[in-house]
Amino acid sequence: MEKSDKGFDSADVLGGTLNIFGFKIDLGELLGSPENLKGRLEELREKLKAVGGKEALSDEQWRQGDATITGHIRTRGLLGEQEYHIGTVGKPTMRGKSAPEPPEVGEPPVDVFDEGSHITIIADVPGVGLEDLELTIHERTFGLSTRATARRGYRKELHLTAEVEPASLQASCRNGVLEARVDKK
Repeated sequence: MEKSDKGFDSADVLGGTLNIFGFKIDLGELLGSPENLKGRLEELREKLKAVGGKEALSDEQWRQGDATITGHIRTRGLLGEQEYHIGTVGKPTMRGKSAPEPPEVGEPPVDVFDEGSHITIIADVPGVGLEDLELTIHERTFGLSTRATARRGYRKELHLTAEVEPASLQASCRNGVLEARVDKK
């Protein structure tokens, strides 16, 4: 590969065509030399204004060259979802939307099995892992709740049929199914 003095050229790695209301813009040309597309962009701007598009810049600001190209591109494919940023830093923000609300707390379905020397608790908690769960034992009460960082919220308290050893609690969570085992006293 030949090295060049001109540095990184985004047109070498990004290609394709934007089709906006029948107006085609070559991405490689746009990113490689946006000054060559100024006339075409002016034409696109006028078309968008004609169909009722909202102006982000006044005509005067546009003529002074205060326009910049920013945004993000999302792709979906075999390797998953990818997001690329052009002239922006960080993830794009959703304008007009507030921060996501904390998840609603639900009570998961639970099965309790008294197996002689120990008690086994099975709970359906889809969408969370063991690291998202807080398990507690106080006297004869088993508590299950999700941490604040979890995507879903669960809370359940169970009265156990026998006294148990809190230190003997062992738990695993696979595919949204929690299995907790605690020894009886």
